[in-house]
Amino acid sequence: MRRPRLKVEQGVYHCISRITGGRYWISDECKGMWCDQLRRVSQFCGVEVLTYAVLDNHFHVLVHVPMPRRLADGELVDRYRALYPHRSVLVQELEDTLREGGAQAEDLRRRLHARMHDVSQFLKELKQRFTVWFNSRHGLYGTIWDGRFKSILVEDDTSVLRTVAAYIDLNPLRAGLVERPEAFRWCGLAAAERGDPLARAGLAMVMKTKRWKETRVGYQHFVYQAGIRQVKARPHATIDVDDVEAAITEPSLMTRQRWFSESWVVGSTTFVRQHLQAFHVRHRDAFPVQPRLKEGKIWGGAIAMTGRGRSNCPGSVNSA
Repeated sequence: MRRPRLKVEQGVYHCISRITGGRYWISDECKGMWCDQLRRVSQFCGVEVLTYAVLDNHFHVLVHVPMPRRLADGELVDRYRALYPHRSVLVQELEDTLREGGAQAEDLRRRLHARMHDVSQFLKELKQRFTVWFNSRHGLYGTIWDGRFKSILVEDDTSVLRTVAAYIDLNPLRAGLVERPEAFRWCGLAAAERGDPLARAGLAMVMKTKRWKETRVGYQHFVYQAGIRQVKARPHATIDVDDVEAAITEPSLMTRQRWFSESWVVGSTTFVRQHLQAFHVRHRDAFPVQPRLKEGKIWGGAIAMTGRGRSNCPGSVNSA
């Protein structure tokens, strides 16, 4: 029995997906294509990418899924064009069908809206499009991804968001691939440093700031402090400590890092309890026992996350 996914109508999610069999198939060329498709799919689906990191065998992405809304035909066409920038004939056919109106146009609107404003549809679109490109490039067929993607609901609070975002942007440092987090080309922080307006807008949403200078100072300061503590825990990872202007007291992300990839919900105790209870009510038959709640301190304040469940029944939280 497939585990129901914890989703809300509007929210932030940390999503993770891995290559099947633990293979290291995502080359630098593939990373570049994945980043390009990430932007196209996010624009089509109306999903805002806060930050991301794509490595050789998996990727992380932190996204905000806005409240679903009905789009005007002009916006539907613009989003479709973003998804298929080199398929002008398809775009023109869509535009003509919508202009003609009638039952066929309404059915097309319905099907397009069904692919938008939903984290599952966003990841499905992204993974499928990358798979088609990858298989065509390498003469393969079939899925390249290891089952379902993981998604963790994240509280839309600066303290929580910057912690999860830093965990994502520090992935290359933990893997010993770079000496500085922004030196890894295929992550949100590096893209923002290069001047990518969408990457900068994503980090601004994380930090709740309006100007890039303010966003950069606040976020980099936090990321570097987290990185320093990770260097101490992992000798093969390095970071230039002299680049940090001042030290701030922040507990290590290393001691809690599995929470950011194995949990169901991340946030304050109130936030986690609220969504966990609502989820349990909706899926009580599949989950007779609620997952336990873990609590700790990450940014100097309380943080709560769902841990592994106590039930071994089919469809329990221990199921994939």
